[in-house]
Amino acid sequence: MIQVRAKRHPFGGFESLEISGHAKYAEYGKDIVCAGVSALAETAILGLEHVACIKPFVKKRQGYFMMKLPDNMQTEELKKAAVILETIFLGLKDISKSYPSNIRTEIVEEV
Repeated sequence: MIQVRAKRHPFGGFESLEISGHAKYAEYGKDIVCAGVSALAETAILGLEHVACIKPFVKKRQGYFMMKLPDNMQTEELKKAAVILETIFLGLKDISKSYPSNIRTEIVEEV
Protein backbone atom coordinates (compact mmCIF):
# COMPACT_ATOMS: atom_id res chain seq x y z
CA MET A 1 0.00 0.00 0.00
CA ILE A 2 1.13 3.55 -0.71
CA GLN A 3 1.14 5.84 2.32
CA VAL A 4 0.84 9.60 1.72
CA ARG A 5 1.62 11.97 4.59
CA ALA A 6 1.16 15.69 4.11
CA LYS A 7 2.41 17.88 6.94
CA ARG A 8 0.65 21.19 7.52
CA HIS A 9 2.64 24.41 7.49
CA PRO A 10 2.09 26.63 10.57
CA PHE A 11 0.92 29.47 8.28
CA GLY A 12 -1.38 27.36 6.10
CA GLY A 13 -1.01 24.89 3.29
CA PHE A 14 1.49 22.05 3.50
CA GLU A 15 5.20 22.20 4.27
CA SER A 16 6.07 18.65 3.26
CA LEU A 17 4.77 15.66 1.35
CA GLU A 18 6.02 12.13 1.98
CA ILE A 19 4.97 9.16 -0.13
CA SER A 20 6.16 5.63 0.61
CA GLY A 21 5.36 2.07 -0.34
CA HIS A 22 3.97 0.36 -3.40
CA ALA A 23 0.37 0.22 -4.60
CA LYS A 24 0.54 -3.44 -5.68
CA TYR A 25 -2.47 -2.86 -7.90
CA ALA A 26 -0.75 -4.50 -10.87
CA GLU A 27 2.69 -5.71 -11.90
CA TYR A 28 5.58 -3.26 -12.15
CA GLY A 29 5.24 -1.05 -15.21
CA LYS A 30 1.47 -1.59 -15.46
CA ASP A 31 0.35 -0.25 -12.10
CA ILE A 32 -2.01 2.66 -12.81
CA VAL A 33 -2.26 3.63 -9.14
CA CYS A 34 1.51 3.95 -8.84
CA ALA A 35 1.67 5.85 -12.13
CA GLY A 36 -0.98 8.32 -11.00
CA VAL A 37 0.70 8.94 -7.65
CA SER A 38 4.12 9.32 -9.28
CA ALA A 39 2.75 11.77 -11.85
CA LEU A 40 1.21 13.94 -9.13
CA ALA A 41 4.38 13.88 -7.01
CA GLU A 42 6.51 14.95 -9.96
CA THR A 43 3.95 17.61 -10.90
CA ALA A 44 4.22 19.07 -7.38
CA ILE A 45 7.95 19.58 -7.90
CA LEU A 46 7.47 21.05 -11.38
CA GLY A 47 4.79 23.44 -10.13
CA LEU A 48 6.87 24.62 -7.20
CA GLU A 49 10.03 25.10 -9.26
CA HIS A 50 8.64 26.49 -12.52
CA VAL A 51 5.42 28.24 -11.50
CA ALA A 52 6.14 29.43 -7.96
CA CYS A 53 9.95 29.69 -8.41
CA ILE A 54 10.54 27.74 -5.18
CA LYS A 55 13.30 25.16 -4.88
CA PRO A 56 12.05 22.46 -2.46
CA PHE A 57 14.26 19.84 -0.84
CA VAL A 58 13.51 16.56 -2.63
CA LYS A 59 14.53 13.01 -1.78
CA LYS A 60 13.59 10.15 -4.11
CA ARG A 61 14.36 6.46 -4.27
CA GLN A 62 12.49 3.30 -5.24
CA GLY A 63 9.23 3.31 -3.28
CA TYR A 64 9.93 6.63 -1.53
CA PHE A 65 9.38 10.32 -2.31
CA MET A 66 9.78 13.23 0.07
CA MET A 67 9.46 16.93 -0.66
CA LYS A 68 9.89 19.73 1.87
CA LEU A 69 9.54 23.46 1.36
CA PRO A 70 12.51 25.65 2.29
CA ASP A 71 12.50 27.40 5.65
CA ASN A 72 11.87 31.16 5.91
CA MET A 73 9.78 31.54 2.78
CA GLN A 74 8.13 34.87 2.00
CA THR A 75 4.34 35.25 2.31
CA GLU A 76 3.75 35.31 -1.47
CA GLU A 77 5.84 32.16 -1.93
CA LEU A 78 3.86 30.41 0.81
CA LYS A 79 0.58 31.34 -0.88
CA LYS A 80 1.73 29.94 -4.23
CA ALA A 81 3.10 26.78 -2.62
CA ALA A 82 -0.16 26.30 -0.70
CA VAL A 83 -2.26 26.35 -3.87
CA ILE A 84 0.04 23.90 -5.67
CA LEU A 85 0.37 21.43 -2.78
CA GLU A 86 -3.31 21.56 -1.80
CA THR A 87 -4.20 20.74 -5.41
CA ILE A 88 -1.72 17.85 -5.55
CA PHE A 89 -3.02 16.49 -2.24
CA LEU A 90 -6.62 16.66 -3.52
CA GLY A 91 -5.54 14.56 -6.51
CA LEU A 92 -3.85 12.00 -4.25
CA LYS A 93 -6.90 11.90 -1.98
CA ASP A 94 -9.15 11.33 -5.00
CA ILE A 95 -7.00 8.38 -6.11
CA SER A 96 -7.29 6.95 -2.58
CA LYS A 97 -11.09 7.14 -2.79
CA SER A 98 -11.04 5.10 -6.00
CA TYR A 99 -8.36 2.64 -4.79
CA PRO A 100 -8.69 2.47 -0.97
CA SER A 101 -6.85 -0.87 -0.79
CA ASN A 102 -3.83 0.58 -2.56
CA ILE A 103 -3.30 4.11 -1.22
CA ARG A 104 -3.99 5.91 2.03
CA THR A 105 -3.66 9.64 2.67
CA GLU A 106 -3.06 11.38 5.96
CA ILE A 107 -2.68 15.01 7.02
CA VAL A 108 -0.30 15.67 9.90
CA GLU A 109 -1.22 18.89 11.68
CA GLU A 110 1.54 21.15 13.01
CA VAL A 111 1.58 21.14 16.80
